[in-house]
Amino acid sequence: MKEKSILKKQIAFTVVGVILLAVIAVFCYKNVENTIVENEQESLKSLAKMNAQSLQSSLEAKENLIYAVLSGDMDNQKAIEKGMLKLREKGEYIPAEELEKQETWKQEVCAGAGGNPTEVIVGPIVGTQEGYYALYMTKAVYIDGWLSGYAQIELNLDEIYADEQALSDLQMDDWYCVVKDSDGTTVMPGNYVKKELSFTHSVGNGCVVEQVYETRDGIPQNIKKLIAYETFEIGEEDLTLYIVEDYNKVTLPLERIALYFCLLGAVILILAMWFIHKITAQQKEELLLVKELQHEKVLNETMKKQEGLMQKYNHSKTMSVLTGSIAHEFNNLMTPIVLYTDLLEENKVVYSEMPEEIDELKSAAKRCEELARQLLSYSRQGKAEKVLTDYDATYAMGEAVNIIRKLLPDNIELKVNICKTQYFICGQVGALNQILLNLATNAIHAMKDGGVLSVQFGLSTEDNNKVRLVVADTGGGIPDEVKMKIFQPFFTTKQAGEGTGIGLTVVKRLTEEHGGRVRVKTETGKGTTFILDFPRIIKE
Repeated sequence: MKEKSILKKQIAFTVVGVILLAVIAVFCYKNVENTIVENEQESLKSLAKMNAQSLQSSLEAKENLIYAVLSGDMDNQKAIEKGMLKLREKGEYIPAEELEKQETWKQEVCAGAGGNPTEVIVGPIVGTQEGYYALYMTKAVYIDGWLSGYAQIELNLDEIYADEQALSDLQMDDWYCVVKDSDGTTVMPGNYVKKELSFTHSVGNGCVVEQVYETRDGIPQNIKKLIAYETFEIGEEDLTLYIVEDYNKVTLPLERIALYFCLLGAVILILAMWFIHKITAQQKEELLLVKELQHEKVLNETMKKQEGLMQKYNHSKTMSVLTGSIAHEFNNLMTPIVLYTDLLEENKVVYSEMPEEIDELKSAAKRCEELARQLLSYSRQGKAEKVLTDYDATYAMGEAVNIIRKLLPDNIELKVNICKTQYFICGQVGALNQILLNLATNAIHAMKDGGVLSVQFGLSTEDNNKVRLVVADTGGGIPDEVKMKIFQPFFTTKQAGEGTGIGLTVVKRLTEEHGGRVRVKTETGKGTTFILDFPRIIKE
């Protein structure tokens, strides 16, 4: 049992240690991961801001160039077309008289340009049949001070995207850069193949961790991404530049390091378990050797105990015969006492003068008869028939305490706490008197210099189906080496002539006949407490 207990403790310590190390490792891993991700987020925010400003500057430069080339009065339409050629961008001249023939959005844009002749109207962004998105810039042009028409320049956003070297360099497997308009449509690059199925549109500047659905090989996948975004304006268009990086690529180096540490920890754990196993095996060998030595010692002690048991057996047989003889003589001596008690009770004159004394004498005589019967039963080793009845334990305790009061010396204080409720138990009538008498006698011997004897009786605080008797003294207590033997027949620590060693044996036997049990709480120098629990008989 001891070896199993040691092994269980070692296993428990090992499990607790592994769990503790795992918790610490996870905590450290999360802290390092958060630090790495936060640093990467700051880097991506700076990169998104820088590229957004660069892209905004490029588009504003186009706007300024258009304004510079097409401002002022033109000589004729050829001069307008020549100026549009200088821009080196795809464009269209719309005469004022042909405006009504154009598409609705063109009519609206040109009307806005006509209302603001000193500005270049930027927008809208329109998808083309060629598969790219175009940003239109419209400028009203004048010939000899009169509105002649509208120059509409089509900027290929894919070409502008390609001209931004920094944006093109971001197109890799683990991250990419896109530009979306205010509707969330990816306009740069227009032919981007990894079109997102779900992508949160953000405004302002920041970097977030987000689950993004992407199609890879035609299959939608939920992938964790780091997304940095920066919003900028060009004319009336609100554009947001996104830099998207694979979250797992950022944490991959950390995961590899964690894996190496886990492998190293597993090796260390295996070595530690092997070392513990070796130590445990050595301890088992040492314990086995000690057990062999103890076994030889126990064999020698057993031989001596057998001799002692034979002597006690012979002594027990002798005591049984002696107890039977004493019981017969005691019963014979009690016969005239019982007879004269009955005569006194029948004499109405005498009984009227001292009824309480005669009743107490009769009750004591009956208890003496019961004691004689029990002594005779003990001498016959349980062959006599035992009569068990249901009786009022509360009343029996009251009678027993009255007897104890008369036995106590002056230097011992009696404290009694007996409930007033009737509680019935099943056993031999008078057994509670004998139990309390034996416990009180032992307490008196334990408190030769005086003390306090406490008797408590009532419903158990642990089980409503049981009643409890508590007898406590403030004597010297019972040593641990003696406590295990106090219920053995004829075992006593008293001097010759002070006790027989059967008092507590009788207490234990009578308690068990009631179906109850007895417990002992003791502490050297502080006293002893006997706790007796009896099954309660509930009367309707």
